[in-house]
Order: sequence, then structure tokens, then C-alpha cells
Amino acid sequence: MDKTNHLEGKKVLLIDPEDKSENDKTFCFWATDQDQIYQDYSKLISAKWNSVQINNDSPESILPLQYFHINSLDLYRHSREVISKYDVSFVKEYVLGVEGKDVFFVQTKDTIYKSKYVFDSRQPKVKNPNKDRFYISQSFFGLNIEISEPLFNDQAYRMMDFRVPQSGATQFVYVLPFTKTRGLVELTRFGKKILEIKEAEVILNDFIGNNFGAFEIMEKERGVIPMDPDFPPPEKKSNWINIGTRAGNVKPSTGYAFKNMYNQSRFLCSSDGFQIKRNPRKRRFHFYDQLLLIILTIWPEKGRLVFERLFKLQNTAFVLQFLDEKSKPSQEFKMFFNLQIGLFLKAVFLWMNWKLKPYVISILMILTVLIPSESGFSGELDISRFQVIILMIGLLLIGIPHGALDHFTNAIDQEKRVTFKFVIRYLSLMAIIFLVWIWSPLFALVLFLIYSAWHFGQTDTKQWKVNSRIVGFLWGMILLSSLFITHLKEFNIILSALDVPVVSSFPKMMSWTYLIMGLGFALSVFYRKLEWLLLICFLFCAQFTNLIFAFGIYFIFHHSRLGWLHLKKKLKVSHVKMYTRALPFNVGAILLFILFFSNVELSLKENIAYFFIFLSCVSFPHVLCMNVFYGESD
Repeated sequence: MDKTNHLEGKKVLLIDPEDKSENDKTFCFWATDQDQIYQDYSKLISAKWNSVQINNDSPESILPLQYFHINSLDLYRHSREVISKYDVSFVKEYVLGVEGKDVFFVQTKDTIYKSKYVFDSRQPKVKNPNKDRFYISQSFFGLNIEISEPLFNDQAYRMMDFRVPQSGATQFVYVLPFTKTRGLVELTRFGKKILEIKEAEVILNDFIGNNFGAFEIMEKERGVIPMDPDFPPPEKKSNWINIGTRAGNVKPSTGYAFKNMYNQSRFLCSSDGFQIKRNPRKRRFHFYDQLLLIILTIWPEKGRLVFERLFKLQNTAFVLQFLDEKSKPSQEFKMFFNLQIGLFLKAVFLWMNWKLKPYVISILMILTVLIPSESGFSGELDISRFQVIILMIGLLLIGIPHGALDHFTNAIDQEKRVTFKFVIRYLSLMAIIFLVWIWSPLFALVLFLIYSAWHFGQTDTKQWKVNSRIVGFLWGMILLSSLFITHLKEFNIILSALDVPVVSSFPKMMSWTYLIMGLGFALSVFYRKLEWLLLICFLFCAQFTNLIFAFGIYFIFHHSRLGWLHLKKKLKVSHVKMYTRALPFNVGAILLFILFFSNVELSLKENIAYFFIFLSCVSFPHVLCMNVFYGESD
């Protein structure tokens, strides 16, 4: 910012819980003398090496690359010199939260600060890293030491030395020899369990004593770096800008971040209003990172073997180029083929299972509507016994229960339990819709379709994190239109049963249907949501089965499932407790259903009409409750 005059005329506040007055970190990077990062930091570089060593093997030259070291204290002092020329203040506090859109409010324990721009470097929180199967941490503890004999090779950086206990993880020591007698010796662990200081001290004392003899400790450093297999959430075009670890600048498989952070800073400072996003990563390298994290998580004892073979079979300069994501696919294929190919293939299988798991239900929905079934037993609706059984089981397991927790949404009653007052209010809302059907079936039908489209679209866009009510409603209309137009004959049977004018067929109807589906496809591509795209595929395939089964599969296994999961996340209870809490309403819904259909002498047409009316009545208060629920969840 100093070079681009971004700080000129600005009032800047730095908030940090530490005053940065100690040499608490080690900053390293590799580059050539011609690289811009070297040119910018050359005056701060305190040590450099042109060779890399693995274990106790012979050092290998990495020229024209060199490995550079910067003392964190030198970097802090340099930063202070730069900002001293501008209107910059510093406060030693923890940031508790940030709120706002165009103007931001940064809250600490004692103060709220107002700002137009926020650069947020706080480490992102992981809700439960132990439950995230492939999330691990890089934890390290290092000693800056002085040894009594000149045994350090000050021309070589010892990058990985695995001759230490692995302790159920992947552990290694790296050595930065500043002189022949002074250096940083650090123990690093890749694993779920964070490295404890006492444990690290024992291992380091043994390693240093066995390799370098007696020593004196000058400084200590400790840290934890997240090794997250997922990209951070996409950055929005906002003046709240994530930087550092929070922006995903830490390479997941190694923990290297300094160069990525430098590149992001350059991008930001070269733009107007700091709106350029961080440098996008090549997807294949993120895939490689994920494979390695799977191996380090599932088979931590294999980590040492993978790294040792990598450096044994590949030139170290190429490995650094690969870590910089500048290698070619042909080189990468050759590298992986020479590694433990069976281990990586197993990791690929686990990766596919991990990535496809969120879409398994959607894929099964598509396959279900394509399964041939025996001819229908319900006349013109053409629904088979097999399909009826699937729908009945689905309704009992998830369809009805997902709507049986409306008393927890705070929409009708604040007590969050089935009280007499709640039941009366709920039934009154149902009665309103029933009276509308008596007054005008056509108006009641249109009203039912409108609030159903709103509800379905609201649930889906909530799941897909699309923050637009208009898009949600549009998607709900696309969904219902696609289902009804592709099953016009069956839809007209329902309309006829309700004494509502039927919809006449018109030329090129299917062309219009595919145009509507195409709009849904465009939305899924625009928002880059694979689950949405699979739902479009489901709508296309659903035209080859009957309307009741197609709608029932969507309603039960997509809509009801998502609603159930959203409620479970908010209530923070198990599925068993969810069913227990839903039991009173489940029983009530079933009793109401029996009451509606107590007259078994009704014809099929009359049963259809009553069922449709019953569905619209019971849906109305549920839609209102979930609308309040989703509003509170925003």
C-alpha cells in the first residue's frame, strides 16, 4: 500500500491481541534473485540457502532457486517504519465480531469501531475439526539454539528429517542453520492431535543431542496452522476483505503461506477499491492437496513413506516448483505414478465418496423415477402398488415428521411445545384455507400453488446459500410448472376433481416446458450448484413416470429431507430426539388425515379432491412457520 499510495489521506486502525514485539514466527520462501518477492524483501532477508537436505542425506542444490528466511521481528519493525509516515493507530485487543455491509462495525471487548474497509486476518473457526474427516492441523514447536560445536551445514536447509517418533501422525524436524553454531530446530506434526509442548521438548532434546550435541536455547516458537481440505467461502465484492489464512492463502497440504499472502497483497494494492479477489488456484492442485490430506488423516503412518519417496525420486527443485503450482500435468502424472500409486488410488476412491456423498440422494431420486413399474392400479393416474408403498414409507419416515416440528419455529406460539393455544391457532389457519376452497376452488388452488412455490423455493435456496427471495420464488414456480406441464393429463384429472377449469393443451407445449427447465438449468449454472443441476435432471426424467410419484419423490426425499436437516441444525439435537419431539404432531396429522377420509365409499375422483384440499390446508400454517424460521436463520 505504501508503494501504491493507498494509505495517503487514510485513517487506519490496526487491531491485534499481541503487540508484535517478539521474534515469534519464522517467515520463509523460495525464489530466484529476479522474482519480485525477493526484490521487495531483499533488505529484510537474514539468511538464505541454495541446497535442501532430507533426513541425513546429502544436500541437493536448488539453484537458481534459493530458500530465504526473514525474522518476524525484522518484518514487524519494517512495517512500523512504513506506517509511521501515515495516520495509523494500533490497539491491543481481540476482535469479537464484525457487522455491516457498506459501513462496518468492529466490536472488541470495550469498544465498537466504525470503518469503511475491513481487512480481516482472524483465523477462521472450525466448528468441530475432529468430526471433519479430512481436516487436520500442522502444529509445530521450535527452539532457536546455539550449539557448542560448529556442526550445522549453513549452506543447506534441512527441509524434512523424519528420524523422530511419528506418534500416530506424520512428524518431522526441519533445521534452519543461520550459522555453523546457531539455528532453528523445529518439530512439526501433521495430524488431528495438536503437538504438546512437553512432548515436543522431549523429542527435540533427543534429536538435537543425538545430531548436534550440547546446546543452549535462545528463543522458542510455537504455532498451529489449519490444513483445511476445502476452499474458503467465495469472496463477495465487499469492503470486508479476507486476508491471510482466512482468505485461503495457506496451502492445505504443506502449510506454506508467505508467498500466497504476498501475491494477494499485490493484487489488492493494484486494484481500485481493493476489489480484486485473491489469485485463483488451479483446481487440480487443490485436488492433489485433498488426496494428500486424506492419506495423512486415514493412514498417518504412510506420510513419512510418501514424502521420503517423493524427494528420493524427484529433483528437489521440481518439488518446489510443484508446490508453487507451476509444474505441468505430464510431470505431475509421472510423479504420482512413481509414488505409492495404490495408496493414492485408494485416496481417490475416498475423495469420490466424500465429494459425491451430498449428491447421492439426488442421484437416487433420478434413478427411482426411471425404474419401470407394473401398470397402475389407480385408473387414469397410473400409479403402481410399488410406488404407493415407497411414498407411504417416505411420508411416515420424513414427509409428515418434517412438518411436525412447527411448534419449535416461534411463528405461532413462543412456548415451543404443543399447547392447546398452539393447536387452536394451527387449526384456525387450516380452517381459513378450507373456507377459501368452499368460497372459490380456483382462487384456493392459485393461492396454494403460490405459497407452495414460495416454500419450495425458499427451502432450496436456503440449502444452496442463494440469498434472493425472488430467485427462490422463481425456482419454485419453475419446479411446479415443469412437473404439471409434463403431466398435463394427470394434472387435469386433479383439476377436474376440484371443479376447477382444466388446462388446454397447446402447440409446442413441450418446447415451452424445456424452455422453463432451461431457465432452471441456467440458474443452477449461474450459481454453480451441482445439487440444483441434478434436480433439473430429475425434473426432466420425472416426465417418464406419473405425476403423483414424481411429486412425491421430490416432496419426501428432497424437500422434506432438507427441511428436516435445517430444523435439526437449528435445534442441535439428534434424529431420535427430533422424532420424539415430532410425535404429538405426527399423531395429530395422521388423525386429521383419517378424519378427512373416514368415508371409504368416496370415489377415486372425490378422494383426490379431498386429499388435495387436505394437503393445502395443512401446508398453509407450515409454510408460515418455516418462513419465520428461515427469516430468523438469515
